[in-house]
Formats: sequence, C-alpha cells, structure tokens
Amino acid sequence: MKRYLVVWLGATAALLALVATANAVVDPYGVFRLVDAPGFNAVKPKAELHGGMVKAYQVLRVRPRTLILGNSRAEVGLSPDHAAWPSADRPVFNLALPGTGPTTTLAYLQHAIASAGNAKIVRVVWGVDFPDFLTDTTILPASGPQRVEARLLVGPDGAPNRERPWQQLRDAGESLFTLSALFDSAQTLASQRDPYAPDLASNGFNPLREYVKVAKEEGYGNLFRQTDLDNTRAYARRPRSIVDASGTTSADLIALRRILAICRRNGIALTLVIYPIHAHLLEIIRATDHWPAFEDWKRALVRAVADEARDAGGTSVPVVDFSGFHRYATEPVPARGDLRSTMRWYWEPGHFKRELGDLMIDRILATPDAPQDFGVALDASNVERQLADLRVAEAAYRDRHAGEVAELERMAVELRPRSRMR
Repeated sequence: MKRYLVVWLGATAALLALVATANAVVDPYGVFRLVDAPGFNAVKPKAELHGGMVKAYQVLRVRPRTLILGNSRAEVGLSPDHAAWPSADRPVFNLALPGTGPTTTLAYLQHAIASAGNAKIVRVVWGVDFPDFLTDTTILPASGPQRVEARLLVGPDGAPNRERPWQQLRDAGESLFTLSALFDSAQTLASQRDPYAPDLASNGFNPLREYVKVAKEEGYGNLFRQTDLDNTRAYARRPRSIVDASGTTSADLIALRRILAICRRNGIALTLVIYPIHAHLLEIIRATDHWPAFEDWKRALVRAVADEARDAGGTSVPVVDFSGFHRYATEPVPARGDLRSTMRWYWEPGHFKRELGDLMIDRILATPDAPQDFGVALDASNVERQLADLRVAEAAYRDRHAGEVAELERMAVELRPRSRMR
C-alpha cells in the first residue's frame, strides 16, 4: 500500500508538472511570456477574457513610457504600434480595459507608476466615455476606503497592496495547474492559423479580428442594427445625471480629478480624448433623453481640468473632443442583408476601427498629415460654442437621415422601462 501511494503521488506530481510546463510554455493568457513565437503561441484567443489580470502583469514587463487608458473603445481603436508615436515616448502600452470606468483606470495608472522597475511614464492618452460617468442621483457620496484591486501594486491610497502576493499565487495556480488553462492552451495552439481568432497582443492592443468574420457573415448593417438595439436598451436604463446625491460630484468625477493630479505630480503629459462614436449612438443618446447630461459631462471635463490647472499653477490638460457629426461619424451604414459593403471607420456604432484611431493619434500628436477637421480642443472659452454647434449639426443630420433616426427613436420608445413611461 505504501509503495502504491508513493507511485500514485509521484505520478500525480509528474502529471501536474507536465500540465504546468505545457501551460507555462504555451501561456494561453499571456501572463508569463516565456515563449512568444509566431505560428506557435503568439495569438492568444483566450487572453481578452482575462484582460485585467494579463495587463496588470504585462505593463510591468513592458515598462512603457506611454500609456493608453480607457475602456474597450480605446483597447480596440488606439494602437501602440502606430508609426506616429515619437521614439522618445516608446514603448507604448495599451492599458485600456473593457467595461471599466475612471475608478478602475485610476487604480491601474497608479499600479503602472508604482512599478519599481518601470521606466518613467512620460505620456498618457486617456479615452473618456460619457456613459462611464452617468450616476444615480440617489447614491450618497462615497465614504471610507475603496476596494483594493488585489493584483495591483498599490491600493487606492497609494500604499503598498498587501493582498498582492496571495493574488499572484492564485493567478499563477489558475494559469498553470487548472484543466481550463490546459484546454485554453490547446485552443491557443489550434488557433494560430485562424485569421479570425480573438487576440490580445503583448502591447495590450486588441485587433478585434473576430469582428472581421462577423462583419463578413452578418454584414455591417445587421451588426449596426443589433448594436443599436443593445445600446438603446442600455441607455434606457441608465441614470440621466453625472452627479450623485451631493449634487456637485460623483465617484467617477473624483477619480478624474485624482488622475489629473497624479499625472501632474509625476510629470506626465496627459491628454483626455472624447471618443468619435458613430452618429447612430449620438442619436440614441438624444432619443433616450441623455443629451442634457452629455453636455453637462463635457462641461464637467473642461471645468475639472481648468480647476486642476488653477490649483497647481500650471497649464490645463488638453481635452480633445472627437465626438460629433463629422465626416467619419456620419459614415453611411450598409443596408441590412448587404454582405458585400464594408465600413472603413467603424465596426459598429460604439467601436471605431484602428484606421480612425490612427487619425486620432495623428491629431493628438499634431503630425503634419493629421486631418485638421477632426478633433476639437475643448476649454472654458469655447465649450458652449462647441455644444451649440453640435446641436445644429445634430438637427441637420436628423433632417438628412430621417428614416434612420426615426427607427432609432422607435427603439427608444419601445425599450423604455415602463416606470419611465408613466
């Protein structure tokens, strides 16, 4: 019996060692990056499902001088590989995380800055998104300590995170010793020649390769229709304010101001970027009665950067507004059922393609070829004029695309919660 147990334990240990070795080499989530070979494991189809974990470790490994922050719009649209990034600002890492807002952005920025071996971060481009700032007016202002992101180097107060060593062990265990990781390793090996396999590059960029297949099989018209429905349903249930019960601020606006201060204190050149969402999504914002809050949000961004600059005795952080009814955002949407036509700038109303993201980077960096009619620097002197111009442009778009807008308005009425219809 004793010999049997020894053999059994030895076989079990050998099997675990084999599984761990295979998972470490294939590295399906991109946590270890021991081997990163094209045709073998460079494409990581399961990594995007673990973005918070993967990027927390990878940003420390890359030691970037420029960070791209934001949500999924930035992750799939703003590429660290764009040629316009100055050599002095490289490497560039995309630390944007889908489905997150300013509070998470603040936590990951602090994590990146706190890395002892990190090269000095000199530039941050942060994509800010209107729905991330919408707040229930009945919520009381936050008080007490915030939740610590367990795998990050520091907590919300900037103090060392004592939970991190245990989270590192858990992450390593799940990435090395679990059957799910082994299955994901097998899928990683099998996906290397699939041109449509999802991926999360080592620089944090998500090329959204799977959307190429979806667009081919379903057509951009159907993709827009489904996303319009999803967006309308989501906005119909969202609050219509950017401030909480205090009437003056919110947890997200506080996080915004903290990010402004942290970047100033660390000598980081920060640029706030308002995304170029498609005109369909702008019309959904209006049709669901969020337009006043949309305008208030832009005013709040301008006010926050002006206040921070005044208090610090420096210049204001640039706020570059790429939203609006410009020639890119009004790109025609193919008819539903049309499987031949493609769109140059958008995957669907909320997510722009890298091609448009490259133009945004050109504009931010003021390259010679940057389009001059794309992107407006907002500040206290022009924000009201820009908002007025946007209202005029919206009315003109509504007149020119009456059929499309009427359909979006019907969606807004049909999907409005009953409690708000009374």
